[in-house]
Amino acid sequence: MKRPAPISQNARVFVTAAVIAVGAIGCWGGGGDAKVGAGTGGTACSLADVNQIFMTTTTNTGCTVIGVCHDNAGAAAGLDLTSAGWQTKLVGRGPSATAGASASLKSMCAGKNLVYLKAGSNPATGLFLDKVKPNAAVPCGVHMPNLGTMLTAAQFDCVQSFANTLTK
Repeated sequence: MKRPAPISQNARVFVTAAVIAVGAIGCWGGGGDAKVGAGTGGTACSLADVNQIFMTTTTNTGCTVIGVCHDNAGAAAGLDLTSAGWQTKLVGRGPSATAGASASLKSMCAGKNLVYLKAGSNPATGLFLDKVKPNAAVPCGVHMPNLGTMLTAAQFDCVQSFANTLTK
């Protein structure tokens, strides 16, 4: 049996460790300091509020683990939640059939005529929200986060209120 190249083995070890870490801690888990809900005084949550829910930090595993989730390399379904302006790529756009770092990370929703956020919808609707809404059935693929725990109702309300500002 041919032994794989060391870099390939190192990559496999890294991805396996990252998947285990995300599964153990939970996407969106551990970030107790993240703002949740629809914002104070009934105002919509801001991009910074939503980033606190999604982004990987020292206190929050998030959904942007490099090489495994929605990082700037477009690892999972080609959906980058880390680069500046990521939110501007949701309205009226859907998942790409060719995006994703590997075959196992390609979008299962590509080619189904779905958009991440539907322009003009109020409240906002679309695949982006369908995938993260707690306890909801998804139209394709799997509920997100795929590993770990789902968003709390308050976190989802924050994401929904932010999405509402994008689809107007």
